[in-house]
Amino acid sequence: MVRRGVWIMREYLIPHNPQTVQQVIVRDDFAAAVTAWHTFTAAQKACYDYYAAGMLASGYNIYVGAYRLAADTGAKTALEPTAFTVTVQEADSPSDLIENAIVTIYETGSSVVRYRGYTDAAGEVTGALRADGSKTYDIKAEATGYTDEWLYGKTPEEATATMYMEAS
Repeated sequence: MVRRGVWIMREYLIPHNPQTVQQVIVRDDFAAAVTAWHTFTAAQKACYDYYAAGMLASGYNIYVGAYRLAADTGAKTALEPTAFTVTVQEADSPSDLIENAIVTIYETGSSVVRYRGYTDAAGEVTGALRADGSKTYDIKAEATGYTDEWLYGKTPEEATATMYMEAS
């Protein structure tokens, strides 16, 4: 038989699909992971892209893999990144918001970046962080003409914060 101008040995056969109970469970779990991924906001998806940085996988692959390894429904739900908003203001005049400040979030005690963004005209930047059990994060704000400001050991729930920067 010839297919696309190339001789082949035999015709295509539909693979046998036994549909075992375990096979159906695994396929349903993959489907649930994909469905959950599609409910994420862009910030939540970007959170997993930061985790995938430097790897041969995408944020999507990291999430689906973690979802599959999660022991139960509670652990799978905990994989959903927590949204945060950081507001950057002048220390001497809190009503003055700082636009274009760089906000970087690191894993506590390391140089691993889990988020980086610029504040908008309202002095805010939004994103999402993965809970990862008891993991905490250090938040750094830097802007031209200001002294860098740090917040240390924040959980994802505590990452929504206001940072006050002093003019240098």
